[in-house]
Amino acid sequence: MSDLSACPPLPDKWDASQIPSQQGRGAHVVLACRSEERGREAEANLREALSSTPEAGKVEFAKLDLGDLSSVKKFSEDFKKSHTRLDLLINNAGIMGGAWGLSVDGYERQFATNHLGHFALTAQMFPLLQQSTPSRIVNVSSIVHRSAPTWNEDEIMTTSEDKYREMDNYGVTKLSNILFTNELARRIKAAGIEGITAAACHPGVTATNLATASTTNSESWLWWLAFKVMGRPLQKWDFF
Repeated sequence: MSDLSACPPLPDKWDASQIPSQQGRGAHVVLACRSEERGREAEANLREALSSTPEAGKVEFAKLDLGDLSSVKKFSEDFKKSHTRLDLLINNAGIMGGAWGLSVDGYERQFATNHLGHFALTAQMFPLLQQSTPSRIVNVSSIVHRSAPTWNEDEIMTTSEDKYREMDNYGVTKLSNILFTNELARRIKAAGIEGITAAACHPGVTATNLATASTTNSESWLWWLAFKVMGRPLQKWDFF
């Protein structure tokens, strides 16, 4: 069990203007999505936007459900058959709140999707990342990791409904992302592996519908309002 009260303050002098432009770099991006319908729609929209961009990259859809370890295994195997390198792995899948439930593998569904799936995907893609150096692994965490006051190894997967607290569990999954990243970076260094960087980030608050799955109407409404008031809508030119 760890005390997180001594965490350093978050930086407050950074904004999106400091992100280097990716325009014209010609990346080949794989959209690994759980919903084929929404994934295909995103693929089509991105291709349309790229069609008028000089030196545009490529985008493709691939089916992946991070809450199902067999799906992670199949995606990894298929990816390695059709791609010879992987320069950047962004682990960004996430669900927030919602009713109690277990994944197909028997884990609390937020923990399964937000952490275990990313852990398994990173492990299975690591050899390809290693042969593609310099490469990066980015785990998208959240400032909500601070809502998990302790990290108890015996309770992190919460396999009983009476212990389930939707936002507490979400916070634990985001804390797990950070702890995993720190340990991964330490092991990469200890093994003498050069050229692979592991980093975790808080992406900021964006006006999405992430929080609408909350099981209580009042909590769902409050989280939705917070996202809309504090968050900034995504813009097309955030990406192009």
